[in-house]
Amino acid sequence: MKTQLLYVLVSRPNDPYYEQALLSATTARRHNPDATLLLLTDPETQGGLAARPQGDEFIRLFTRIIAVPFDAGLSPMLRSRLLKTGMRSLVEGDFLYIDTDTLITAPLDPIDDIPADIAACTDLHAPSLMEHPHRSAILNQCKKLGYDASGDPLYFNGGVMLARDTEAARDFFAQWRENYLRGVEKGIRSDQLSLAQTGHGRLPYRLPDEWNCEIQSGVRFLRDARIVHYMCTYVASGEEGKLFRLNDPAFLKSLSPEVWAIAEDPFRGLAPMTRLFAGEDLHFFQTRRYRFFRSRFRRGKWSLTEWLLKLRAHLFHTR
Repeated sequence: MKTQLLYVLVSRPNDPYYEQALLSATTARRHNPDATLLLLTDPETQGGLAARPQGDEFIRLFTRIIAVPFDAGLSPMLRSRLLKTGMRSLVEGDFLYIDTDTLITAPLDPIDDIPADIAACTDLHAPSLMEHPHRSAILNQCKKLGYDASGDPLYFNGGVMLARDTEAARDFFAQWRENYLRGVEKGIRSDQLSLAQTGHGRLPYRLPDEWNCEIQSGVRFLRDARIVHYMCTYVASGEEGKLFRLNDPAFLKSLSPEVWAIAEDPFRGLAPMTRLFAGEDLHFFQTRRYRFFRSRFRRGKWSLTEWLLKLRAHLFHTR
């Protein structure tokens, strides 16, 4: 394939990002043995790679590792976001950027034929921003950035992005980085909101959903997925974090045979009892009402509300 595969990694020993990158890059190399794999990182991360579990094998996965120096006072998270929003100026040639919390499950060479300067999948596979389950939160955050997103038809996920080495792509990334830095000044550290702001009026090309199958809402695309994105937004903690086994940092960092089995077959990572929901239920589970009652639910614990509803059902013959 002609398009390079690019990862960004800023990691310290107590976080799971290195282990995520190890799994993702290993599966990328397995399905794309001749691809050019690039790693953007900082000197601190690069200097510690050899000491990480399977560190030498990890280093050998990459065609080139590019370490970008930062001011010592910058947090690892901010370093990572600055690398991501600045990657078009740091890498020559076309590339497909891939988040570390992913598994590559098929050859990626068809990306060479995508006719776009910038391309990405919609976030949570939502067919429109109007139908996105977090639409209200997105609109409120975008207002803090200084723009009204209510008229935007789509909201893109930045976890997998194609970027050609073209003037249009370079201009897009330059504006994205500028928008991100302005957002940081306002306390907004999400690069995806500034991505939406940058795409306002010049939307990226929409990649088919199998290029970024978000486990939380993309089960429909899992069978044909090329890239499985398992942690995703809002899935790193709480009950949703139990949806996929690699969302458990302790389990992931063990790099046990079971972890590698999931990397080979993502279906193995799904919780043994998983119930799908859609339509209005999907939106209900994002409401404060649901979160209020969910926070007070404990299996097997007596509930006054549940008892009253049971009494009501008995008296009025309702469910």
